[in-house]
Amino acid sequence: MNNTIQLLFCVLAIYTSFILWSYFQEKLVSTDYGTNAFFHAPLVINITQSFLCIITGSIYLYTKTKRDSTIQFIPKFTNKSLLLLYAISISQSISAPLSYQSLDHVDYVLYLLAKSCKLIPVMLVHFFLFGTRYPLQKYIVAVIITFGVGIFTIDGMKSGIKTPGEDGNIILGISMLCGSLLLDGFMNSAQDVLFKSMKSLTGAHLMVLLNLFTMINLLIYTKLFTNQINDVFKFVVINGPECLYDLFKFSLCGALGQIFIFYTLEIFSSVVLVTVTVTRKMLSMAVSVILFGHVLTLKQWFGLILVFVGVIMESVIKIFNKKEKVKKL
Repeated sequence: MNNTIQLLFCVLAIYTSFILWSYFQEKLVSTDYGTNAFFHAPLVINITQSFLCIITGSIYLYTKTKRDSTIQFIPKFTNKSLLLLYAISISQSISAPLSYQSLDHVDYVLYLLAKSCKLIPVMLVHFFLFGTRYPLQKYIVAVIITFGVGIFTIDGMKSGIKTPGEDGNIILGISMLCGSLLLDGFMNSAQDVLFKSMKSLTGAHLMVLLNLFTMINLLIYTKLFTNQINDVFKFVVINGPECLYDLFKFSLCGALGQIFIFYTLEIFSSVVLVTVTVTRKMLSMAVSVILFGHVLTLKQWFGLILVFVGVIMESVIKIFNKKEKVKKL
């Protein structure tokens, strides 16, 4: 009963935090805060997100070390593992702002759809960098997902329907999303390697350190090569502080969501987490279509369904493989 209550709490917390996170993200980039005044500052958005993740992650890590004396607050890194951690943070520093920037060119439903296809970049990175070979069903799933996204994108380009704050340059937006997904694929693969090489490393450590390095990287780049911080100040002075409230709510929901994801991963299994996150993404798309009035064609609905089928097949394969490993043990 205790496990059931814990699982229900985790599911409810992940659904609530990330559905709200998706809502505030779309609201932030698609709201006209003045007269044709849209908030386009992906680096500042990511810096704020990382900062709140550091705070919440540190609290989470502190409570873990208090409960378990075997967990060190600051783990010992080798030069190789520290270099790998920094490489992951560089990828995250580029990936997240790049995906946010794509929202200037594509609508939010396509953005969510593309971000649901992490299987493909992970497979590509493992195949070309680590020489990993996959079973046939994995390639079938990848083809189904790619075909679904392709149908959704091409029919969206033909319809010419644009949402507020979007310029309709879908090719550029898709290119940004592809770059972001490839970086995500590297991050996922490298994190697996890092966890295997460091037994003392926990999800809480990774959350805090990655966000710390990412925030430092982005602050340096933003200050030296862009005017986004000054632009945000000017934007707030001219259009009011409402955008900052939305930015804070978005970042806080994302930070809390990360806590619940790591907690679910530690208490239960990755199979449970995959099931929860897949259904959460579907609900986020439904909320986006309903609340923000996205108009989808029949072909786009077909493409959307194909992606859902592919993602569900991926989850079923993971569950089946997990059960097979348990039987062998």
